[in-house]
Amino acid sequence: MIQAVHPPSTEATGNRWAEVVRAKGLRATRDVLRVLDVLESSSVPLSHEGLMRGLLADASGRDIDRVTLYRVLDRLVQAGLVVRTQDSERTFHFALAQSGSTGFFECEQCHALTTLPEDPQLPALLEQLNARLHQQGLNSTDITLSVHGVCADCEEAPAADKR
Repeated sequence: MIQAVHPPSTEATGNRWAEVVRAKGLRATRDVLRVLDVLESSSVPLSHEGLMRGLLADASGRDIDRVTLYRVLDRLVQAGLVVRTQDSERTFHFALAQSGSTGFFECEQCHALTTLPEDPQLPALLEQLNARLHQQGLNSTDITLSVHGVCADCEEAPAADKR
């Protein structure tokens, strides 16, 4: 289950993510903090390309190497600060780990990813699924839902084209 990770409200270290990053045993490098800032400012999970664009547009004016970005993302995922999901086109997308974020909805037409809304019954259902898996000798390390369908924008698009 994904646990909520919220940065402290005080900025004693100059960056509100620095304390959270250090508490997870990572170095609070400029690149790590920038990646977290870009993910925090996004309302949708970002691909590697989306993150690169966000990092180029941030106020620091500094470049980040693609390999460095992959390494930073791997460390943040391992530390539980970021979740990684793969869409139907096998592209990884990244988002901050949030308490209600147990999965994503992917539009089958435009491939936009949206975080699933929080539902108070969902954690209990996932725990029940995990217990059943455990009864069968299967020990899950992560459960992420992937819901596929058509988003509202794409649902409306064919109707607009018929006019």
